[in-house]
Order: sequence, then C-alpha cells, then structure tokens
Amino acid sequence: MIQIFITVIAAALILPLAYFQFKETPLPKRMLIAGSIVAAALVSAFLQMLEFAFYIPLLAIVAISMIGAIVYAKIDEMEKAEKRRIADERKEKRQKAVHVETGSLEENAVPVKAERSLYDEPVQEKKSFAMQTIGVGGEER
Repeated sequence: MIQIFITVIAAALILPLAYFQFKETPLPKRMLIAGSIVAAALVSAFLQMLEFAFYIPLLAIVAISMIGAIVYAKIDEMEKAEKRRIADERKEKRQKAVHVETGSLEENAVPVKAERSLYDEPVQEKKSFAMQTIGVGGEER
C-alpha cells in the first residue's frame, strides 16, 4: 500500500514538472514523457505488490521506458516529415511564381514578317514544261 502511495506522490510531482519545465517541447511529447514515467512507476509498484523478484519491476520500468522512447521518436519523425513536406511545397510554389527568363531581347523577340511593298518585284512563278504536266496514265493534268 505504501508503494502505491509513493507512486501517486511521484506522479503528482512528475506531471506538473514535465508540464511547466519543458515549455519548448510540444504538449503531446511532454505528456508522453510524463505518462510513460507514471506508467512505469505504476507497473513497478504493482509488480512489487505481487512480490516478484526485484529485477522484474526493473525490467518492466526499462521496457515501458523503451516503448515510450520509441513512440516519442515516431512522433518526432512524423513532425519532421510534415515540416519537410511543407517546406518542399513552399519551395515549389516559389519556383513557379518566380520564373526568370534568361537571354537577350533579340533571342526572346517574336519574329516579325516582312511587309511587301508595292514597288517590290513580283516573284517569278516556276514554269512547268509540257512533259512535266503529263501524268503516269498519259493524260495531261
């Protein structure tokens, strides 16, 4: 009974300490840390009540701490992946918005058709000869 009481006192001390001491850590991570500490303490107190050998509650504390650390790492990994995805999207938007054309004005200018003047000489049409107008079947076109 005293072990459970000590565990409750430890939980009452750990939760506010974890909440107020680590302000720069996001709330879900803080609560995960504090919750895994309290869960490890409760499980170890329960195992001590069942009068197991002293190393079994220690192994339970280590196991619960490892599970908490793995969950913390997964949460951290997901947050970093989300930040990286958002940064990549912003980068793509910036690249699409700022499209700089390189090259001189002459290279980028639209070609202009030359206007015909009334004084230009007419273009000579290609004359066809008589043999060229006869088709394969022997008829003229």
